[in-house]
Amino acid sequence: MFPFPPSLPPVATESAEDLAEQSEIEYGTLEGGSTMAFFRDSKIETYQKMWRYMESKRPSVFVPTIEEGVKRVLEGNYAFLMESTMLDYTIQRNCNLTQVGGLLNSNSYGIATPIGSPWRDKISLAILELQEKGIIQMLYSKWWKNTGDVCNRDEKNKDSKANALGVENIG
Repeated sequence: MFPFPPSLPPVATESAEDLAEQSEIEYGTLEGGSTMAFFRDSKIETYQKMWRYMESKRPSVFVPTIEEGVKRVLEGNYAFLMESTMLDYTIQRNCNLTQVGGLLNSNSYGIATPIGSPWRDKISLAILELQEKGIIQMLYSKWWKNTGDVCNRDEKNKDSKANALGVENIG
């Protein structure tokens, strides 16, 4: 996933494959972040190709902060590859950005406890209950989408929707 100004760049870039096959738009990630590690460690050819490109452009395509990545996107000819949660949060608050492409990878978060902790099962059950009751989704909407400082995007505008990656990208 990567943000772009809403008017797409001259190159039709709607997927990771499109980005990897073009040379007009630079792309990079947060230096030392999980997205960088994803590309570095990927066994998928497209992502390996993208990593080789990013490595060859070091340090210029890697940014020290998310804010710097967003700034470079807004300046033009740069795609910032980032985690979906942070991307969603960022594009909800900056109407000059839009998401292009679908999820590249799927990860979940966890809560660590010491081995044998009596809290492990209690926390797991509580999280499952919150998910089943829709409370986690409600909290997500409250803190990500309904904070009063989000963009009111025209939901009928299909250009602002992310394009899913094809079946060949599911691993």
